[in-house]
Amino acid sequence: MKSFKRIVVSLLSLFAGLFIVLLGIFIVAIISNVNVIDENIKFQEEHLEYLETEYYKNYTPKKESDLSDFDLEKAIEDGVKLNEIAILGTHNSYQRLATAETRFAMNIVDTITLKKFGLNTFDFEMDTLTEQLEMGIRNVEIDIETLDKNNKIEFKVTHNSLIDNASSAYDFEKALQEIKMWSDNNPEHIPVIIIVEPKSFVIEINGMKKFSLEYAKELDKIVENTLGDSVLTPKDMLRDYKSFKEMRENDDWISLKEARGKILVLLHDCDVTESYIALDESIKTQKMFPMLRYDDRNETYTSFILENDAWRAAERKAENIDESNLIVRTRADVYPEYSDERYEVIETCGSQIITTDFPEKVNENEEHVYSFEGKKVKLSGNRN
Repeated sequence: MKSFKRIVVSLLSLFAGLFIVLLGIFIVAIISNVNVIDENIKFQEEHLEYLETEYYKNYTPKKESDLSDFDLEKAIEDGVKLNEIAILGTHNSYQRLATAETRFAMNIVDTITLKKFGLNTFDFEMDTLTEQLEMGIRNVEIDIETLDKNNKIEFKVTHNSLIDNASSAYDFEKALQEIKMWSDNNPEHIPVIIIVEPKSFVIEINGMKKFSLEYAKELDKIVENTLGDSVLTPKDMLRDYKSFKEMRENDDWISLKEARGKILVLLHDCDVTESYIALDESIKTQKMFPMLRYDDRNETYTSFILENDAWRAAERKAENIDESNLIVRTRADVYPEYSDERYEVIETCGSQIITTDFPEKVNENEEHVYSFEGKKVKLSGNRN
């Protein structure tokens, strides 16, 4: 019995020691993550200044036809519509490499948990938004957290404010300014679609707040004021239609010709979606398109939906695309995993926004890159 007690005490001591070590590692990671905020701010400010004062001085616009696997100009003349092309996008498009302390902490936990939670995603990073647009990416995803402090509301672009703040576009308004700047210098570009995802888990300390309808209204103001004439709003898309359902039933998405040079902002499905829609169920007064789910496919206000799983997107293609004329977003891969099998399914799913965690990058020779056989835009196969 004494021997058994000694074993129990030893095990408890071991676990207690391990807990203290892990706690210490996490505290160091959290401190490093707070410190990286200043780096984010400096990086973004210097990046925008460089773009404004140097990069665009003798700039040559991108040839959109070089990105497409079809004759773009002929397609435009033939009246191809927005829902009849597929564009390549990126996931967590703002992501810079997490701090060394955070990566170290996550890798330890990942090892202890036998990689059950996939925490090696903290090794993930992307080029800047401008670099991605230059490479042909036409959809970016931006996560936001709400900072309401000293009577000032700001939206911070971050993956996790506690342990992963690293971001190349930390201030949301400045991120829109960067995209707008690129758009202004490429007036004939294929429309850029921005997905804004309010983070659902927020620790309300130091001014961080849970996303609410009032904050969604504030987002609308920022979208309108920052993007100006470049933004294509739900009202612009609807034209004389009373609802998106009516527009879809008439197979009358806006033409690619009319959408060129425009930026669309989609509000990712979140806790506020229902109340945001309730502001005006026609969505004509909102500045963002609510991005919904399969169960909402037949609602009057539905236009864009999420079907992130490739197999499910393929299974539901008939309902989502062929019958309901929706635009669907699907993920081609989930970092750090990818598979030829999933990519084959992506080819058949018909989704018009395909997001990858493995885009072509500016200054790196990646071991693995996903694209549409070297292109970034293709016909979706949904043309009637």
